[in-house]
Amino acid sequence: MKKRIFIIAIAAMLISALIVPATTALAAKPAGNLASAQKVAWNLSAAVMPVPPYGSRDIPGSDTASKLIVNQPNGVTEVTITGAMNGLNPNTTYTVYLSKGYTPYVFTGWSVTGSWNFDLVSTKWPGTYSKTMTITQGSGGHFTGSGGNVPPGYTWSVDGYVTGNNVTFNLAYNAPMAGYVATFEGVINADGTMQGTWSDNWYSDSGPWHTTSGSAVKTHTGDIGWPGLFTGTVQPFTFVTDEYGAGSWHINLTDAGLPAGPTGTIYNLSVWINEAGATMLISDTFPVTKG
Repeated sequence: MKKRIFIIAIAAMLISALIVPATTALAAKPAGNLASAQKVAWNLSAAVMPVPPYGSRDIPGSDTASKLIVNQPNGVTEVTITGAMNGLNPNTTYTVYLSKGYTPYVFTGWSVTGSWNFDLVSTKWPGTYSKTMTITQGSGGHFTGSGGNVPPGYTWSVDGYVTGNNVTFNLAYNAPMAGYVATFEGVINADGTMQGTWSDNWYSDSGPWHTTSGSAVKTHTGDIGWPGLFTGTVQPFTFVTDEYGAGSWHINLTDAGLPAGPTGTIYNLSVWINEAGATMLISDTFPVTKG
C-alpha cells in the first residue's frame, strides 16, 4: 500500500511540473527576431532608380522571392550579411556590390524651361508652319515666355502649365494681331519631346503640332544612380545560380573593414546585384554600427 501511495505522489508531481502558467506558455521570441538578425527588403532596380537606364534586367518577383539577412549582435560586433537569392535566371553569374547607402529616386514632374522649336499643321491654310519660343517654368508647373514665327514674323507671349505628363499653353499674339490666341494641348513623351493638338480663337483653325528641338527634363528627389562601393576592402564578388534560379552568398564585415571613425559611428549600406552589366536588384539601405 505504501508503495502504491508513493507512486501516485510521484505521478502527481510530474503532472504538476508539466502544467505551465498561461502567461509563460505564450511568451515567445518576437516576430522577425532572427537571433539579432535583421531582414532587409530587396527592390527591383526600377522601383528605386530612374527608368531608363534602370529596369532593363529586372525579373519581376525576384525581389520578394529573395532574402537579405544582416546580423550584427548588440549592434556593435562583426557584421554578417547573407543573401538567399531566388527567382533569378538559372545557371547565371551575378555580381554583388556592397555599396554605400542611397536615397530612392522619386520622379516629381517635368521642367520645360529652355528654348523650343515646334511645327504645327493648319487646316484653314493647309501647310506646316514653324515656330520658336523660350520659356521659364516656375512653381506649380506654371511657365511663361515669348516666341515668334520662323522665319521671323509675328511675335507672341507664352503662358502655360505642366501637369504630370500633360502640357497646355496659349500663344497670345502681339500687334498687329493683338487679340489672336492659339491654344495648345499635348503630352510630354518619355524622351522629353512634346506633341498634341492646337486651335485658335479667330479662324476656327486647328491641327496637330510637335516639337522639333528642345527637351523637357525630369525633376526628382533622391539619387539617380549607384552610390559607389561602401569600402575599398570589399570588392565586388560573384555567385552562380542553379538550374532553378536559386543561389546564395555570404560575407563577414569586421570593424577593421569599416571606414575610419570613432566607436559608435553609424554607417549606411546597401547591396546591389548586377547581371550582364546592369543592376537588377537593390536592397533597402540599412545601418551598421562601428564597434
